[in-house]
Amino acid sequence: MHPVELRIWPPPEHTLLQLPDLLSPYAGQLEQRILRWADEFEVLDDDRARAKLEHTRLGELIARSYPHVTADRLDALAGWFLWAFVIDDCYDDLVGDYDAAAERVLSVLRGERVAGMTRLDALLARVTELVVDGRSRHWRARFEQHMGQFLAGFKYEAVNRAGGRTPNLLGYTQLRRATGGITPSLDLLEVASGHEVPALLHETEQFRILFNRAADVVVWVNDVVSLEKELRSGETSNGVLVLRQEMNLPTQGAIDAVYDLVDGQIEQFERARTVLFGLLPGWSGLTVTELAAVDLFVEGLQTWMRGNLEWSRNCARYRVVDGVRLSTDARLVNAVKPVTG
Repeated sequence: MHPVELRIWPPPEHTLLQLPDLLSPYAGQLEQRILRWADEFEVLDDDRARAKLEHTRLGELIARSYPHVTADRLDALAGWFLWAFVIDDCYDDLVGDYDAAAERVLSVLRGERVAGMTRLDALLARVTELVVDGRSRHWRARFEQHMGQFLAGFKYEAVNRAGGRTPNLLGYTQLRRATGGITPSLDLLEVASGHEVPALLHETEQFRILFNRAADVVVWVNDVVSLEKELRSGETSNGVLVLRQEMNLPTQGAIDAVYDLVDGQIEQFERARTVLFGLLPGWSGLTVTELAAVDLFVEGLQTWMRGNLEWSRNCARYRVVDGVRLSTDARLVNAVKPVTG
């Protein structure tokens, strides 16, 4: 079956479509700020790439995923998502020393002095100042860990592409949420609202289930909607391909299996949410502000799951497979070598 004939959207009765569908009133401003960041740091290839960015509707993704974002947080989110999407496109090609590139980005994230900083590094350095402002040490450590896992994922996917290897289901399931960039994106829910969930609550079994299942739903749905693009680019680390191989299914059957999997993930999410909110009244010492932070975060996990789907219906990143990337400039991810004479 040709990819354009595949049914890539969930059926109307799917549980994913029962989650809240919200949109921030700042969607238009977010689009403008994304373009402003791109122009200031010159991280796009050319006018075609700029048009691609406009049609990606990245501001809409942010507005759907963080519907309660406050006005003072718009630049932070706009800049971080631009950086994430540009670096993702850059890593579609081999870039040299993956480990060194990842360590340099983490050094930028820590605010350390970095030799050979690229324009993309400079963008991240400016954005990081906005992102971490007012965040606790616990939050910063968690965000850095998730960013490190995201960066490590590029090497993992490149190895699979180079060998033409589709991962097995168990390995892919464990690694996919780390490689998709969704875990730091979910951390940004606390940046968007300005309220942090107490650090100990993050470590409860119920909260970890909520976080992981929301991340899983986003990345598995992304695997479906990006399937045609990834087939054409030679990508092998895709959940549809994993299930097709593991279960010996046709491509449409594998897509249907992904949505069955997502349905189960949302059911696990809802069960954990019920238990967590039953637990909170007996947790001594929680303030009204901290309880509100939990409410906002859990709703944010729901809006991320639904918002990712609705954004995917509209954006050209997956609907239009034209071969245009935001950047193909390897100098954005490889350290700039100093000129000697």
